[in-house]
Amino acid sequence: MKAMVRNVDRPMPFPLHGRLRVVYADVRDSDSLVAALKDVEVVVHLAAAKSDEGWSDEVNVGGAMRLVEACKAAGCGRIINISSVAAKVVRKGTYGTTKHKADEVFDKSELRVTTLFPHIVYGEEKSGIFGTVLRFVERFPVVPVMGNGKWVCAPIYLGDVAEAICRCIERDTTVGRKYDLAGPNLITFDDFLKRVSGRLGRRRLTVHIPFAVALLAARLLAALMTKPPITVSNVLTSNQNTDIDIGPARRDFGFNPLDFDIGLSKVLREDGRPVTLRASTLSAAPPTQDAELATECQVLARYLIGQEPPQELVDRYIAANRILIKEEGSGPLESELRFVRRNPSTLPFIDAAAGLLKPESLLRKKLLVMTAILEATPIYAGFFLREPVHPLVLSGQLLWQGIRSAVKITLGIPVFWVAQKG
Repeated sequence: MKAMVRNVDRPMPFPLHGRLRVVYADVRDSDSLVAALKDVEVVVHLAAAKSDEGWSDEVNVGGAMRLVEACKAAGCGRIINISSVAAKVVRKGTYGTTKHKADEVFDKSELRVTTLFPHIVYGEEKSGIFGTVLRFVERFPVVPVMGNGKWVCAPIYLGDVAEAICRCIERDTTVGRKYDLAGPNLITFDDFLKRVSGRLGRRRLTVHIPFAVALLAARLLAALMTKPPITVSNVLTSNQNTDIDIGPARRDFGFNPLDFDIGLSKVLREDGRPVTLRASTLSAAPPTQDAELATECQVLARYLIGQEPPQELVDRYIAANRILIKEEGSGPLESELRFVRRNPSTLPFIDAAAGLLKPESLLRKKLLVMTAILEATPIYAGFFLREPVHPLVLSGQLLWQGIRSAVKITLGIPVFWVAQKG
């Protein structure tokens, strides 16, 4: 794998993977692109001028043209083009216009192209709109909003964007297709601000700047500054709704983005401070711990749906538990959870007893996490959303479930006591 950068001597803001090689390339320099693309099969194109700079056309449109020619010269026929929601709005600023033109360049290139339209991206690296919002909420008692704040957005976690890119690379069925990359929550920009502020533990007053005034201010800043904090494209994009449909991405490559509140918990610490992007933050959990969580996922899945979980489900369970472990602390496991790991067949009885005697136990929380993951996974929707049955049949089922629960609790209480002592 190669990472193309314009300054190879500049330290990377994140730890490098052992298989990643940093090479020089500039989308304004055709020769550097051809050299960097030697022995490359797929290009993920993220380079762009994003602040309505004077060189936006040269970088965004000209860069796309040079990249296409360099791919053809180097024998690389596959491109994952990362576009922008700014390219989809009706009234476009410089950024949106040039990204739209760049998309047309890739469409006509005769290369094998997949185009992705990410919405507001948030993650451990505090950049873009998310980083701007964080800085305002942290530093100022009043947060200005350009427009009425009713723009509908769908924030997406950075890791979900990366996973979507990888899946598009792996699946030839995505060639020639365009996909929205967005989170599952459609919220207004005001709600976005409210949720971020709430997670940071800050109460902030929101002041809406009329659209015409905001647009004028952005144009004045553009005349005075090379890279202004607010651009015309920012104002235009955040005041025009676009169709957001992640259905095709779900269908074609199993896209299943994180809920926004869960994602915020992942990237903002419980005390409200942003997570610092260090090597320790990005390193994986110890292999032993991951193996134990994978086994735990299998036990819970067999209990809840009677099936072995696929690897994707195991990975999501492990990721969710890393958040849970941070919130619960890293102390020793509760005795009943250890007991269930050693004796999976006792789970139905211990679950029934714990629901009565210890409803806030870590075991019960993990069951809720697993249930939430299953409910949010499309392939298990049929299990949770069954067809309605006749009232008489439903009454019989409720009676039978009541009897089963009573038996489980009766048998489960002594098993639960044994587990507590074990």
